[in-house]
Amino acid sequence: MDDDAVPSPAAPLASAVDPKAQLIDLLGIEARLTGLGEGSLPLAYEKYKAFLVAHQTLKDMVENRTWPIKRPTQTELIEPFVSKSYFHSHYAQHFPKVVDYPLMKAWLEGESESADVDVWGVKKATYGFSDLKVWLENEGTLALDDEEEFERYKVVKRGKGKGREKDLEKKKGKEKGHKKGESSKRAK
Repeated sequence: MDDDAVPSPAAPLASAVDPKAQLIDLLGIEARLTGLGEGSLPLAYEKYKAFLVAHQTLKDMVENRTWPIKRPTQTELIEPFVSKSYFHSHYAQHFPKVVDYPLMKAWLEGESESADVDVWGVKKATYGFSDLKVWLENEGTLALDDEEEFERYKVVKRGKGKGREKDLEKKKGKEKGHKKGESSKRAK
């Protein structure tokens, strides 16, 4: 066989044994964008965009009847990039909203000439999904005017989410003069 010969489409792919690898090959997904490991927010956004491209490529190939294997489920299409639950709880919740903020979109794509503080409103060593969530809720800033909002944000970041937030609420209640057991005395 000639070294320059292209294998025929009927020839089995090297990744035919692993359906996920075959899907990655067929859709042309970059290997560096696959896997479940931790990464930066810009990498997560790049994975999200690659998922959207893969989704559209699959749709086009199916419509043109050029998709050569069984059509993957939505979950099978998500999982080369990130777990299904993480995709829905983080990627799908936050990244679609970014298009309304060109400066943030450029920052996530690594194309922003602005300093982090100009985009986020505060300077931090790293930014994660919890930062992006607050940033979106505050319509494009992490700079919080209200001291109470800032404290709540800090607690959620350090603590265990809602459980830690409830602890803070209990503490605030005690500071306002509510003593433990006061409500049970009133009930009698």
